[in-house]
This record gives sequence, C-alpha cells and structure tokens, in this order.
Amino acid sequence: ALCRVAPAAARRGASCLSAPDVGARTPLDRHGPEEASASGMPPHYGNNGQLSRDERVQLYGIDCEDQVTWSDWTPGVESVCDLVLQNVALVTQKVKFKLPPTKEFDMPYPEPFKLAPGMRKAIPISFRPSKYEPHVDQVQIITKGGSFFVTVKATVKDIALFVPPLINFGLCPTAERSETYMDVYNTGTLKAAVRWHARPPFTVRCPVDAIEVGQAVRCVVEFEPQTASVFDGILVCEARDASGNGSMIEDDGIMSTATEERQQQGRAYYVKSTGVGKMPHLCVPGVRSPEVNFGSVFPGNRTPQTLEIVNTTPVRAGFRVRALQDRDEVVSLPPAPFSVSPESGIVEPNSKFTLTFYFQSHTVKEHACQRFQITSPGGTPLVVTCNAFSQPMNVRLSTRSINFGEIPTGKQYSRTLQIHNDSDRPAPYHFINVDYRTGVFSFDRPQGVVPANSFMVVTVFFGPLAPINYCKQVSCVVKGAIAPLVLHLLGSAHTEKSRPARLDQRHIDVFRNMQISGIKEHPPPLEKPQKQDERLDEEDELEGGEQLRQIQPQALSATQAFLEMMLPTDSKLRDIQVSVSDLDFGSCSTLTMSEKQVVTITNRTSQKVSLAWMLPGETRLPAVPDERALLAVYPTQCDIMPRGSQDFTVSFRPRSESNYEGQMLEAVVFQKVNRTFRLVDLERFTPPWMIGIKGMGHTMGTTRNDPRLDISETNVRFRACHPGERTYQVAMLTNPGDTTISYRILPPFDASTDHEEEGLPEEVPFRAWPVQGIIPPHQFHLVALEFAPTRAKNEAAFVANFQIVVDYNEGQPKTLRVSGRSWEPKVTFCRGQSMVTFPPTCSGIASNMECMIRNVSEIPITYECKIPTRFRTLFWFDCPIGKLGPSETANIIANFCPTSEKVFSAPLYCIARCAEDPDNSIEGPLRALLPPAAGTANTSPTYVLQFVGHGKSPAITLEPDNLDLGPVRACDEVCNQLTILNSSNLTVHFDVSAEFTSAESENCMLSKEIGAAALQLGCSEGQVAGRCTETLEITFRPPCRGLYEYTIIVTPKGDHGPTGRNILLTLRADVQYPCIQIADLRTEAATLQPQSMMWTQFQVDGINALYRGEVSAIERRFQAAIGIVEKKELVAQLKPFQLLFGTSAAGSTPTVVYLTLANPSHLKIRFSFQTPQDLNLENPPYWCDEKALVDDREAHFSWVEEHNIYDIQPRSGEILPGDFVYVKMTYHHHSIGTHILPVVFNVHDGRSILLYLKAHSMAPNVGCLSVRSSVITLQPVPLSVERGTMQPIELTNSGCIAAPWRIDMQSIFAFNMDNYDFEVLSVTPTEGVLQPQSSTFLHFTFTPLEAKSYKCPVRIEMLKDGRAAEELMFELRAEGYDPDSDKPSIDTVFPSNLPIQTYAPVPGCGAALSIEILDFDCCPLRAWASRMLVLVNYTSEYVLSYRWEPRHLFQPGRLLIEPSCGELSPESHSVIVFRVCSNEPIDVSGEVACYLEWTHISAYGQTPEAPEENPAPKAEFLAFHADHVHEPMRTGKAFIAGERSKHISVANRLTVSRFRNLMSTGAGQKFLNENLHRTALLASHIPTMAGSTTQSSMMGRSSGNAEGPGRMHSPPPPPTSNPLYVRIRAVVADWDVPAPRRDEFLVLSPQCAPAAEQDGGAYSDMVNNTRKAIGGDARDDDEGVGPETVMGVLEHMVREVIADDSFSNILDNILAEEIPHFAQFEDSPPPGSVAVPGAARAEDIVEFPEADAELDAPDAATEGDEAAASELLPPALAAGADPRAWRSELLLDFDPPFEVEPSSAPASGGGGSSSSMMRAATSHVGATMSMPGAERPLSASAASPRSAMGEQDAAGGVAAPEDAPQRYWEDALRDYGEVDLETFRRDAGEVLEAMLLDMVDDVIAGRLNWMRPMPRARPRR
Repeated sequence: ALCRVAPAAARRGASCLSAPDVGARTPLDRHGPEEASASGMPPHYGNNGQLSRDERVQLYGIDCEDQVTWSDWTPGVESVCDLVLQNVALVTQKVKFKLPPTKEFDMPYPEPFKLAPGMRKAIPISFRPSKYEPHVDQVQIITKGGSFFVTVKATVKDIALFVPPLINFGLCPTAERSETYMDVYNTGTLKAAVRWHARPPFTVRCPVDAIEVGQAVRCVVEFEPQTASVFDGILVCEARDASGNGSMIEDDGIMSTATEERQQQGRAYYVKSTGVGKMPHLCVPGVRSPEVNFGSVFPGNRTPQTLEIVNTTPVRAGFRVRALQDRDEVVSLPPAPFSVSPESGIVEPNSKFTLTFYFQSHTVKEHACQRFQITSPGGTPLVVTCNAFSQPMNVRLSTRSINFGEIPTGKQYSRTLQIHNDSDRPAPYHFINVDYRTGVFSFDRPQGVVPANSFMVVTVFFGPLAPINYCKQVSCVVKGAIAPLVLHLLGSAHTEKSRPARLDQRHIDVFRNMQISGIKEHPPPLEKPQKQDERLDEEDELEGGEQLRQIQPQALSATQAFLEMMLPTDSKLRDIQVSVSDLDFGSCSTLTMSEKQVVTITNRTSQKVSLAWMLPGETRLPAVPDERALLAVYPTQCDIMPRGSQDFTVSFRPRSESNYEGQMLEAVVFQKVNRTFRLVDLERFTPPWMIGIKGMGHTMGTTRNDPRLDISETNVRFRACHPGERTYQVAMLTNPGDTTISYRILPPFDASTDHEEEGLPEEVPFRAWPVQGIIPPHQFHLVALEFAPTRAKNEAAFVANFQIVVDYNEGQPKTLRVSGRSWEPKVTFCRGQSMVTFPPTCSGIASNMECMIRNVSEIPITYECKIPTRFRTLFWFDCPIGKLGPSETANIIANFCPTSEKVFSAPLYCIARCAEDPDNSIEGPLRALLPPAAGTANTSPTYVLQFVGHGKSPAITLEPDNLDLGPVRACDEVCNQLTILNSSNLTVHFDVSAEFTSAESENCMLSKEIGAAALQLGCSEGQVAGRCTETLEITFRPPCRGLYEYTIIVTPKGDHGPTGRNILLTLRADVQYPCIQIADLRTEAATLQPQSMMWTQFQVDGINALYRGEVSAIERRFQAAIGIVEKKELVAQLKPFQLLFGTSAAGSTPTVVYLTLANPSHLKIRFSFQTPQDLNLENPPYWCDEKALVDDREAHFSWVEEHNIYDIQPRSGEILPGDFVYVKMTYHHHSIGTHILPVVFNVHDGRSILLYLKAHSMAPNVGCLSVRSSVITLQPVPLSVERGTMQPIELTNSGCIAAPWRIDMQSIFAFNMDNYDFEVLSVTPTEGVLQPQSSTFLHFTFTPLEAKSYKCPVRIEMLKDGRAAEELMFELRAEGYDPDSDKPSIDTVFPSNLPIQTYAPVPGCGAALSIEILDFDCCPLRAWASRMLVLVNYTSEYVLSYRWEPRHLFQPGRLLIEPSCGELSPESHSVIVFRVCSNEPIDVSGEVACYLEWTHISAYGQTPEAPEENPAPKAEFLAFHADHVHEPMRTGKAFIAGERSKHISVANRLTVSRFRNLMSTGAGQKFLNENLHRTALLASHIPTMAGSTTQSSMMGRSSGNAEGPGRMHSPPPPPTSNPLYVRIRAVVADWDVPAPRRDEFLVLSPQCAPAAEQDGGAYSDMVNNTRKAIGGDARDDDEGVGPETVMGVLEHMVREVIADDSFSNILDNILAEEIPHFAQFEDSPPPGSVAVPGAARAEDIVEFPEADAELDAPDAATEGDEAAASELLPPALAAGADPRAWRSELLLDFDPPFEVEPSSAPASGGGGSSSSMMRAATSHVGATMSMPGAERPLSASAASPRSAMGEQDAAGGVAAPEDAPQRYWEDALRDYGEVDLETFRRDAGEVLEAMLLDMVDDVIAGRLNWMRPMPRARPRR
C-alpha cells in the first residue's frame, strides 16, 4: 500500500525521487528489515519496480548502481556522472546499452564492448536540463543472459513526505483512548516543518515540529470514541519549508485558497483513519450478582479470596475497582476491613482476569459487608458484594475454679491451669487484675501468647499466713475474644488455734445467683447457733454430698463480664467500695517513703466485716524469696461496721534507682462471723471479697526518655451498636525495650471535630481499663476499651483519642484513636422509591415481585412489613418479617392479586427493631448502669412506599382443546404434550390437575383409583410468560383396559382472592388388550355337522367372552416366562376350553374346521398356537429319560402330536385392526379312538387360553347315534290348550352304516301315567332307519296339565338283527305355565351370537347364502309365512347343482321351498323362498341342508374365455341425459352364448361390499329392512368379489392366481360339496300371536289344507332341461315336436339377432333417444308422430244406452248445468284434454269412480257436448273395470238389471245412474256367481309375493336402479 502511494504523491507535485543516495540508510534502518517492515518502512525507490542489485548479479553477472542521481544542478549547465559496470561473472561477457529516450540525458554511441571477469567500465552520462524540475529516465543494459534497466534521475530541492494512506484502529473500547503509531518519512530535499490537523475522536501527537531530510518521526495517533459507532476520519499533515511560515491548512482540515507561491512552499498529506467503538462488558460467568464470601475469619487474620472476571467483548476493557459510595452505602470506618488488588488494570478481549480481595479486621464479632464497583470507562459497572464475619477467638480455660481447699498457713501451694487456644491464630492473653509473682494468689505467667491450636500451662501459687477464707475472681483478657475469661481462686487457711469454715465454689455460685436475681446479701444468721457435734455431722454430710448439691451458675454475657471486670472500685454497686483504685506517687526516693495517700474503704453490707491487707512477710508469704513490699498501708487489719467506712494511709517506697516500679496492694474483706466455722451457716455462707489498689512511682527524677511503647492498633474500630449497648475491644501495649516502662492512659477527648477540645468523659462514649500500669521488659499488657453510646448518630461516627503517657513523659504521649458508630434501625425499600408498580396481572391470579429491603445500618435488625388490613386480600407478603445483618440486602416477595379489572393501591409500613444480641444482655444490679435510652426503640410503623397494581383479565388457552389418544395397549406408556398458550402480555401462574371422569363398569376392572393413577402430569403448577407458551408433559400408563376419560383442568391461580376461570381439556383413550374374536366357524366333515352344533361344541361364546375380559396375572406370567418348568406349571393354570370335532368313522375324510379370527380392536395383534412339543426341549440329551418324566396323559398328547392327528394352519400370524384371518384346524381319522391334544392359544400381550382338541374316530362297520345334548329342554307351553306344540329333536348317525333305531316308549308311557294318565308327551316317529352320516328329527308334542317343570327320560335303541345293540339316553325337560302369567324364558336352541351369514368367502367354498337364519317368528295356525334368501354361485367356471333337504324338520306339507332344486350358472344367483303353514301348533328350531354338486362348464361343451393379453379399454358411459339412463338389461344366462356380462354401473347394484358396509351400522340395517325383506338382504353381486379366481387366500382377502395369456386353460379344483345350512326358527300357535297382529297374516280357512309333499321328480326334470339347453344335443323322451323345441328355435333366433353387429347400433340409437316418460316401454305412438286432435277410434267411444224420459236432459242446457256436468268428469277430461289420453293398467293410474250429483233440473235428452263427454268417460270406466277371477272385462253394452239405487229417491226424486259401481258388482254376481274370498286372498298374496320377488331379483341383478328416484312426468306434446 505504501508503494502505491508514492506515484500518487508524485502526480500531485511532490517528488518521490528526492530520496537519499543509494546505499544510504535512514535512522530507522537500525531496526532491521523485519522491524522496519512492521513499522511501515518505505521501499528503495532506486529499484523503481526493477530487479534488485543482488538479483541482477545472480541473473546477469553484472554489478552496478541501482540509479544515477543528480541532486545539485543548475538549468542550462551540463553535468556528467558515470555509470560503472563490473563483470562479476567467471566468463567474459559482451555488453551493450541503449540510450535514454529523453533528450536531457545523453550518452556515447552505444557500441558493444566486452568485459573480462572482474573488470569495470565507466560509461559517462551527460545531463543538460533546461528547466528546474525533476527528471527521470532509464538506461537499458543488454547482456547475453538478458537485459535490465538502470534509473537515471535528477532531483530538485522540495518538500516530500511519506505517510501511510490508512490507519485502521479496528475495534476499540468506548470512552477509552486507543493509540497506534505512524512513521512519517522526509523523502524530500528540504527540512520539513509538519503540523497535524484532525477532528475528534481522532488526534495526532507529533514529538517534533520539523523533520530533517532523510529522517523519520514516529507520531502517535489516538482514537477515543464516546459511543458505540463506526468512525471514519481524515488526518491532514501540513508540510512546509522549515524556513518559511504561514499555514495553508485551516484548523478544520480543509485546504484554503492559497496562492501558487504558497502552494510551492507547502504541501498537504492525507491519511484516512477508521475505527469502531464498542462498549466493553465485564461480568462474572454464571452469576447475576457476584458475591465474595469470606465466611468466618479470626480477628487479625488477612484472608484472601479471588474473583475471576471475564471480558466477553472483542475489545479490551480497562477497569478500576473502588468501594461503592452512594446514599444507601455506609463506608466502613478506618481501617477498612476490605481491600482489593489490583485496583485497576486491563482485561484483554475475550479473556479472563483475576481479582484478589482481602479481609482483615480486629473488631470482634463484626459483620462486615462492603460493595465494590468494577467500572470500565465505556461499559456497565459490575457490583461485587463482599461479606465476612470476624469470628471471636476460641480460647478457654481448663477450669473455671481452682480451690486449694483447707490448708494450714505458713506454706506455699500451687495448682496448674491450662489455657487452650482452638483458633488458627496465636492468642495473647493477660490476667489483667494480678501482678507478676505478687499477691496471695500469684501466677508464673500472668500474660503470654498461646500458640494456634495449642495450649499453655500456667501455675497458680497460694501462700496464706492468716487463718481466713480467701477468694479472688481473676479476669483473663484474650485479644480477639468476645469476653474475658473468669477464674475463681479459692482457699481456706487455718492454724491450730483458728479454723474458718470451708469455702467451696458452690458458695460462690449461690451468692452470685442470689445477687443476680436481685437479693443483695444473705439474711442474718440464726440467733441460736448449732452445737459443735451437729455442726461436725453436718459438715461431714456436706462433704459427702457436695457433688450432688452443685449449683449451676448463671452464664454471664460478654458485656456483663466486661462490666464486672471494669466496674469502678468506687461504684455504689459494689459491696465493698474503694475510694480510689489507682495511686500514682510520682517521683520517689529509695531512701524514704513517699507522701502518704488516703484510701477509704466503705462497707455497704449489713454485716460487720474484717479487712486484712496482704503484705508480703506479714499477712501472706512472699511470692518470690526476695519479694519486698513497695506499698505500706496503715492499719493493716481492722473491722468495718455495717454501712461504715475506714480510711487507710498508703505510702510508696521504690526498691531501685532510675526505674519505674509499681505494685498491686490487695486486701481480703470477710464477714466477721466467718472467722470461725462454729459461727458460719453453710447454707448462708457469704464468700470473702478481695480488693486491689494499684500503686506506682519512679525514681527517674526529672529525666524523661522517649516513649518506648508499641500499640497493636493505633486506630481501633468498634463494632457498631444500638444506643444503650456496649461493645468492647482489646488493645495490646507492648514494651519492646530492656527496661521497665510505665504508662498512664488519660481520659479520651472527642476527635470528631477539626479542633481538639478536651471533652468530659461522660460526653465521649469511650473508656479504657486499666488506666495505668508497669510493663516489664519485652512484656505486654492488654487494655480493655469500651464503647457505650447513649445516643444515635447513625452515619456520623463517634471518634475519640486516648493519650497514653509513657514513662511520665507527658510532652510526648502516644495516641490511640478509637471510633465507633451508634445506629438506630434503618432500612430502605426498593432503593428508596416512593411508589412500586406491579406488572399488569390477571384478575384472580397472584403475581409477585421481588422487593429489595436493605439494612443501611451496621447493626443487625429485625423488620416487620405491614399492609393495612383492608388491603391484605390484594397485597401481601409471603414472609413479612425477617432479620438482616449489618448492611445486608434481602429480597422479599410481594404479591398482588386483583379481584377485578381496575387499578389498586395500598400503603406499605415497616417496623425496624434492633435485633437482640445475647452477648449484650445484662442481668442483676449491673442493669442500673444502662442508660435510659437502652431498650427504648421506636416501635411505631413508618410509612415506606405505595404499592400500585393493575388488574387485567386472564387469557390462556390449551392446544389442542381435546386430545384423543386413540387405541392404547394396556400397560404401554404413552407420552404426549399439551401447549398452554398465553395470548396476553401478562405472566399467568396456573395449577394443573386431572380428574378421572369415566364411569365405573361392572365388566371392567377400571376404577376411580386405577384411572387416577394411570395419568401422570409433568407438573402440578407453573407459570407462562406473556405471549409465550409452556409445554405440559403428560404420561399415560393404563394398567387395565377400558375407556379412560379425563378432564385436565388448568386453573389460573392466586393464593388470595377468587380463583380464575378453569380451562378444561378432555383426554380420552381407548385402552384395549390385543383382543381376538371368533367371528365365524365353518366345517367340512363326513358327518353332517351344522354350524350351530359346531359353534356350541367349540365353546365359541365362552372363548369370545373370555377374550373380552381382563388379562389375568397368570396369563401375563405365562407369556413372560422363559423357563420350560415355569411355563409347564403355568399352563395348567390357564383357562381351559374343549373343542369337540365330533365323531366320524376311521378312514373318513378329515374333519376340517375353519375359524375366522377377527380383530375387533384398533390394535395390531399377533397370535400363536403352542403344542406340548413347543413347550418341551427341542433336542433333549440322550441321558434324559423322557418316558420316566411324563405320565400317561402326556404320553397320549405326545403320540397324537407325533402322528399328526391334528393340524393347525397357520400356527402364528398377525391381524391388522378390523381385519381377519382363517385358521384351518384339521382332524385326521387315522386311528380308532378318542384323541385329545392340548394347545395353548396366545394373543401376544393379551390373553392366553388352553384348548383341548378332542375328537373320536369309530370303527367303519358300526353306527353311532347321538343327540346334541344329554339334557334337552323343550319350549314352554301354556295350559288349557287342546294340543301342545310339536318340537323337533335332531338325531344323528355318525357311523358309516345305516343304523336302525327305535324309541323305548316305556319311559314315555310311565311319564304320562304319572301325569294323571294324560298324554303330556308324545313322539313321532318312534322307529326308523337312519342312513350313514345323516340325521333326522324326532317330533315331540308337549301338552302340559299343570304349571310346573316336567322331566322325562328318553331311551333310543340302535338295533342289530332286530335286537337292541346300543342305547342312547337323554332327558327331556319342559315347563307348563299359566297363560295369565309371563312366559318362562329358556335358552334358545341356537346360540344368540351365531353369524347370520358368511363372514367372508370360506376357502374352498364356491357358494354362499345371503342369510343363514330364517326366523318366522310367531304365526297363527293356517297362516302362510314366507321368507326368502339368495343362493349365490360365485365361481367363474363351475355350474352349481343344488338340492334342498328339509331332513324331516317339519311334517310333510308344512314347509315349502321354492325352488327346492336347480342349477346355477357361474357368477349367478337364485332367490329361494321358504313358506311355512301348519294347521297344528309347532315350535321348530333346526337346520335345513342344501346339498351341492359342482360341474365344470366344460362338461356342457363350453370353454371359459382366457383373459385378453392387452384388452382394449372399453368405453364406459358415466351419465346419459339428465334424468334417466338407458341401460341394457342382463339376462343372467350370458354363459350360454359364451359372452361376458355387459357392463352394469356399480351405482345400480347392491354389491357385497356395499351390503357389508350397510350391515355394519344400525342406520344401514334399518335402510335395508325398510327397502328389502331381511331374508333377501344380500343382493349382491358376490361374483364381483371373486374376480378371476374362485378361491380366497387362507389369510384373508388376498387374491389367488391368475393364469397368464396364451397358456392352456386347466380347470381349477372344484369347490367343496359340503352342504350349506339354513337355521329355521318358527312358532305356529294361536296363543303366541296377539290379537292385533293376526290381521298381519294371510290365514287360510280350515278347508284349505297345506299342499302335499313336493314333487320329487321336479329336480330331475329341471336338471335334464338345463343340460339339454346348455349342451344342445339332449333329446326329449318324446320324439315329437313339443314346446321345448319351439322355445329352443325361438331362443336361437333371438340370439342370432342379438349377435348381429347392427344390434349394437340399435342400442346406440336408443341411448340417443329422448327421455321416455316412464321406466318401461309401451305401445304409445313412436317418437315424432303428431297426434290429430279430435280424432277418435271407434272402439274407444262407447255410447250410453238411452235413458228414461224422466231422466233426459232438456236440449237447451244452462251454463250451470254444463258446469255441473264438467264437475262430474275426470280432471283430464274436464280440462279439455284428449279423451284418448294414454292410460297404463300397470301403473294403476285409473280415475276414481264418480257419481252424478242429484239435481232438481231435469236432464236433457239431447246429445250435448257435455253429455257426450260424460257418456264417453262412463263407458271408459266400465270398459276397464275387472273382477278377480273374471275371464273378460265387463262390457258397457251388456244388459244389467236396475239397481235398487236406480229407483227414484222418495225424498228427493232423483234417480242414481245405471253405471254406478254397485251395478257392476251386481252384474258380476249374476254372470259369475259368488266370489271365493279365501281363494282371492290366497291368490292376491301370491301375486304380491311374486311382484316382490321379481323386484328383489331385479335389484340384486342390477337391472333396477333402486337408489334413483322415479323420473318426473312430463306433459305429452
């Protein structure tokens, strides 16, 4: 980029050629090439884009300068410079050159020359300029290896600078100054003065004002953006001659209009600068409000904690850490407990930085909290909160009391004491009220330092001389401890003459507890002292039980311990008061005693006390051998009266010169009565007091030394407290020197003001104790400091200075600064806001908001927030009370629950109290020291702020609004999701619950508890933000089946106020087990086995009922079992069912049962059959003896399975929902006997059952009789009937030979004899011969006498050679009932769940019935009842010959089947009519068989057509015209001519699929019942199901094979010939038909008996005729020409006509015709013919006979007469229509008969128009009327007698016309006789039945579109 700038500068007039000489280095070249490149060093301009010098040498071997330069030249003067060329190659080179193109440079003639290796040649170049301007040119040097250029140039003296074109700062932090460097080169020939101009945020700082030639200057460019934006700017550098002045650039950076001379003097250079300001961001990862918690720290320890901050922005972030100071922040008093290092720094982009915080505090039990703010100039500040607790030192004494016991005087005793330090810091301690090795109780280590986590042993010495009790309370002050440690020293010294009572710690505790409780002293002793013996006994008793009578002392708080220790000796609270405790004798002499000072001791008790001063060698032993008393007192002993006082003089005499000395003078004060044990009451023993006076002086004279005292902390910060409380600190004064020093602490003075004013002690709440003392060399004293404020100054601190005078040098005192704060409880809410607004909240829903409460004081407080009672239902706090530590912040949850949609507000009040601190509690007399302010806090509520809330309406919905899980497998887990949508802008809290709403069912295990536990909700409550959604997870795991219905309730909730509106969602799930049902059962067997019998024998209803039940635990365990033993154990516990295949002879055809297994559920099921072999090992080891492990039953099962007696196909499979599959069970009659095989049928994940397959094979040479059950129940019969109902019972012969049989009538005879010798039971026939594998019916007649149950055994004998060989026994049961009572109900013969038709085409079957049960219901006697069904042949290549066999179900003549036999061509059907009529009561339930035979169509000389390879698409007419479709009819005999059926639209056929769909719904069944008879419902075409195949797949509806084109057609196997059965249920009895229903039946007269038996030859005749018609070569028995021949000839002619091609054209023309008026054709005029009005045929006009004269009308008729006549005409004639209008007898559109109204005017005899019309109409009516049975219609001209109505009416005189209907009736009676009404009824019924059958057949065949409405009638043209 820098190289590209140079030519541009040259174009502007600045020469880029004014560079230093070749090889000269600039001052910046010392940086080296890499550093020069990095700093923007410009390239060598001598190259000018050419090869460098080294490159030329390597390529061409010629060395020369890069350029030849003229720098000092004058225009018009020639100057010459040499270009020196040197051959540096190893060979001689030939060189030539080319002259420069410009005329200013000139060279000699360019002749080639040679240069030997190492030789040089100088070529002169002349420069002759004419103008003083820069000149540049090139000289080309040509060698053998190539050519190169050498630059020649002449420079002028001018200003030329090189600056970079662009300064890019990139991303820089806002509000911070970013810097970069820019090097400016002076490439000109003049010294350049520079001046930079820039606009903010860019600035340029140049270190110099001028740049020498060839030099460079590094300038600093600064970028300081204030906002996060992109900044672009121009930096302008003004360069001018250093000798000139003036500026050509204005300050704003825009070039001014200067003159040409000024432009020559100066130039401007532009640098583009750019930068992006970006705000830095510092944070602590993962923490919203970072905290640094130091925990508990011992006083004095400096504990560090680190905090890692992260700069998440791509710019650097400079930061600064400072303590936060705002109006709610309280700055800690010095010294600050928290510090941070470093306090400032820079965090690089996307980097981390670690800050270290330190905590160090000497203030005991201080809760320190300080917030630090980390600020970056352009970023958001980060606030860090530091918390710490200054934990007191944990130092303890090994004992609280040392009792030396009773010891004799004159000796020194010692005890040891351990001081334990359980802290991690050394603990300095000081027994503050004892001296070193002085006193009656002395310590060897009165002060010292206990190491951390260690202990120190201190020895206590006791040396009494006086026989008294000694007691001293010693206080051990530990620096850093919360309170001084108290040690009680006890001793009882005695002599031989004097012995006091023993003093124990118990006495001390009793006395202290008494005083704390408010009793100052014990009551006076008893007047009568105890005897010595009693006292001794009591003492012994006390000694023995001392441990049992220990008194628990009351614990002292820290404040009380300090108060007792620092209580002034002259305090009135003391029992023994000392006027002064510290004596300072000043300068003294070792030779004489000092001045005496008086000390007054006052006895404030009610008892006389004795005082003894403890003087070494006098009243106590010396602590050390050379101890000498420094203080003398007089008197040494005395008694002080109660409430009295005594003065003592004390003097001081030091022991050494030039020293500071001091001593503690102790005195023992005890009650006078305690001098001897005889006078002491041990229960009221007052312990002695020990008082002490400190005295000191010096022998330094006037000499004063510099203070040599070290103070541990010169600035002591007290823990803040409430007014009236006290806090304490301990300061350590150390003597670092080798000599003893003295100190005296002066009273403090207030230091809070600028000027020092000595205040009164009571005005300054600080106190120190002790105030004076002597510190041995290298020892220390601990001084207790007290802060006891009486008023609160809050943020303003109490500050005071203690001046410590060391060695009596009052001119140079040491200063100890103390400070502390006294606070009232003070809190702030929500950062001091006056109003807090809740977000808009749905009514009835509670919203919450965090309110920050901050303790702005430095004392712990308790707070209580209060809202007025009337607003507490709207606003409330979860926890309105709490506790806050010093400067602690907490968030309390405020709730708002609006009750309506409006604005609510409520005030908030707060009560803040000082938290009670157990360490500040004071009990007993010391409470008097508390100021009046203590404990009196302001408890009135303080108004804080106002709560405001806006109530809104909730708006949440559920998606979806209802959820249907569909079918669910029981015990499966289904997971789903619901979406809760909040369409409002408000956050809504909600509760979620689910309610089980399904009704409990008796047939189901589903209960409320199970249903409720099956559904699990993902959450019970939650919240959804405004305009957001929440997902609700639901898990559904049902344990049992049933219809589960739930109501999921989502309720917007509120803890207060009314609940929100519930959102309801209905959840449904149909929980199912994989269930299977046996939908159909079909049998193929040698023995007749109807479907109803096999249905019962296979227990189908029981199996289906079980699979509709619940899965048991045993079944689950069985399906889950893996081991063989476990499975065998569980198999025996499964529900067993027995499947009876029946009995047949050995060697018979196998018995095959087809079970249709349907899947009624919505789940895909898998099933399997398991035989015993499947439950055993597949390959048992050889050593396993299976025979020894199984019993006979299992051996039989194994034998049956090994010999394949039973076969089940398929053994396993799947059934889709709503689908079915056939299971084929085959029993092979291989051996004689009974064969049983257990099979487990499993529906996987469902139920399992145990099926016992059982069948019997008998010998082929025997017969076998059987009935359906061993107990047969007849239908009940009412009493009082002349003859009961005849009821059939089926008798079957399963054998292969005929079976003669007879009924043993003895049992029936005995039964009748037992019933009053009345024939209650009779039977016909009683004997017969039953053909092999057939059955018949026995007709039992039951006529009861009594309303009771009857039982009769029946015995049937099977005969052999006329004798009974076997017998069959069964029992008949019947019941008679009273007709006036209800009819008893018994089980029907047929199972109620039997299918009414074939469920689906049975494999191997080619025929089917539309319905398999005909229920005639209840009919009266002699009533004709008809039912119909359709027999269908749905094969494509076989002719079906059928024959109906009633099997004697009815008595002869009572059941008629039409047709009873016949043949059906392939894909055709026949309507079969069953008629029942009986003149005797019957109750029949049984099957009628239809025997089938199949003949291939090839036997009739016909060959089925092979399907075309590529059949051409046939035109299909979708619709013709508007109202009607001309459809060619189908004859049903297309196979005769070998043609396929013509296309019939499926819309006009009731197909099998349409029929099945209609039957699947209740509405469809109703539709079919209303349109067709229920026995003719299947109008099918079932052949449409078969298609090109005749067999259906075993596994359902998959199609079979289709032969390919061109193959030889082989006939498929014939369908099965097993008979079809129709179940018939009929009851013929008058008593079972109610009277209103009898009119529904056609009841014949008793004379009309039912027809005789059907003609047995009809079947053979029909078969013969059909074969002759199909084959064409059959001959009649009669050789003559008969009707059959004529019919054949006519049929042949018709077929030839139809086969002609022109016939199809005729059909096409028919389709194009106009719409006909009716559905059938008629002999109306052809289309297009014009009817001639007025023209009439003669045969249509019938004249009326001449009327009588009195009836003739006058010629001139009035208009009224014509109107009357017109009213008598039919509507068509009255309207003037053509009297020849079309009439149809079939449509029965006859005009109703009409009568002539009586008229008062006589009729005219003329033939007017109206009369002629009347005659014509009347004659028409008469001509068309006919009577039943008449052979011809009545003629209008026939003579008829005058009717009675024809006579003139007596009243009116009007005669009836002779053409009235009555006349025709009379004429019919005269001509034909009386009408046989019975025959008429029968014939009319036959006609109507035939019409119904024809219509049903047309509908089934598709010849009638029964779904289309009739066409509308159109008027004729």
